[in-house]
Amino acid sequence: FLGEDDDLFSMFLRTLADMKNHPLKSLELQGNAIGSDSMDDLVRTIQRFCPDLEELNLQDTNIERCSCSALVSLLRNPSSRLSSLDLWSCSMDDDCALILADALRYNKSLQFMSLGGNNFTCKGRKAFSTLLCNKSSIEETFSSNHTLECLGSNDELSVYHLLALNLSDDKRAMAMNKVVKFHLSELLVIMGVKLLPNIMATLGAKQKDSCHEQCRRDLLSAMFSIVRNSPALFQYVSADEGNQDIFDIVDGLEKM
Repeated sequence: FLGEDDDLFSMFLRTLADMKNHPLKSLELQGNAIGSDSMDDLVRTIQRFCPDLEELNLQDTNIERCSCSALVSLLRNPSSRLSSLDLWSCSMDDDCALILADALRYNKSLQFMSLGGNNFTCKGRKAFSTLLCNKSSIEETFSSNHTLECLGSNDELSVYHLLALNLSDDKRAMAMNKVVKFHLSELLVIMGVKLLPNIMATLGAKQKDSCHEQCRRDLLSAMFSIVRNSPALFQYVSADEGNQDIFDIVDGLEKM
């Protein structure tokens, strides 16, 4: 095992460094006992010499809190191309879940993360729920993570319905979808009922076929609820093309 032999691990890191001119896409390290210091060295080496790495498998590596913290710099690196991280059965607890969720807040590359077989409770699951859709405000919802599509054991983490919202290639549209799903009434109060047709038009124009069917049903349900409870909306006539007061709702949110 690499983590149990310092000399062997140092040799391994030197080999990784030599890969700088030979792009490394995938790295399999499952079953190794990698301590916190070794994890720090591994992450530094990956970031310096393996910038093209897309898949990292650390399954069954018994990652503790300190080792989990070492992964933060990799997940927060805006130039990272890492799209898959396997942390299945790594003896991680709720503190690790909080660390990882915080590190992924602004991550734009990681799509698949395997977290099954770890020791997460409701506290840890809530951290990923908030990561995927922070419902505390329109701004927080809009800036939530719209990239993660899989967490390995979705049932265990109880966030399948939120991951489904991210199943679209158009991440800008998904951000808008979440805002409409969880803040539609608030949105109309802030921006005016007359903007409802523009919200509908924006969703219709931005949506792609890859949008999950459940997401489509949720949005239609939210729209129907608003229209059913506000019959006066049917009396609204859309503005003339020359009306400058009507603006792109997505751009408006980005500027809030």
